[in-house]
Amino acid sequence: MGNVRCEYNWHNTGRQVFYDGSTFETLLTGYPVQFVEDFVGTSGGGPFGATTMWNVVDVGTATEAIVADSSNGQFLLHLSGDNQDQDAVLYHGNNRTFDVGHGLIFEARVNMAVLPGTGVIAVFGMCTDHNLDKDTIAESAWFRFDASLTCTVETDDTTGATETSKVATGFDASAGTWDIYRIDFTNLANVKFFINGARVAAATTFDMSALAGATLNMQPYFSLDKTGSAELGDINIDYVKIFSNRA
Repeated sequence: MGNVRCEYNWHNTGRQVFYDGSTFETLLTGYPVQFVEDFVGTSGGGPFGATTMWNVVDVGTATEAIVADSSNGQFLLHLSGDNQDQDAVLYHGNNRTFDVGHGLIFEARVNMAVLPGTGVIAVFGMCTDHNLDKDTIAESAWFRFDASLTCTVETDDTTGATETSKVATGFDASAGTWDIYRIDFTNLANVKFFINGARVAAATTFDMSALAGATLNMQPYFSLDKTGSAELGDINIDYVKIFSNRA
């Protein structure tokens, strides 16, 4: 028997899902909305030519690009060693076409390739509109690394009363190692986070049920930033997968 597994009621979603039994990568689903980005191709042109799919933000000498000749296709966010404010972002240009209120699942295979230096912050997951100050983004659910490889998770649904900030996961990434990160919005009153198939921060209830209307519409978001330092940071992204029921 190979590594492919199948569940007919995956995480009680009512959806059939095929997945890799060793890595827990989602392979094929029964969801009507399926977005898969493997970053196979060349940098520039296509979705990287200022269309409504992928856009980038670069502040200072930060860079963002498809990695040339990379296995499977990879996208790199990079902070240089220049002593300055820098921000490297990969997102959908604030075109928020994914409705987290319809059982959305976000999944990404990410390599925290360099230990984030002092003042470097990395976040990735789903959010509404981009802001250079990540703490002022109104609605979000993401994984976070603050000047270390220790992973925390946090959510924000605008109200403040149910915001959760930097909740420990007990997981430390290893520079150069690929890990699979998943956010499950099936129940907005109890959003769940997974790393390599294992639920993390399970003792915390991440309640995003106050989201309504336009605030339910989000975009995939990857950001690496620093303020006035010469510290380094790299994030390699292998793939992004988003599944949901149709709104």
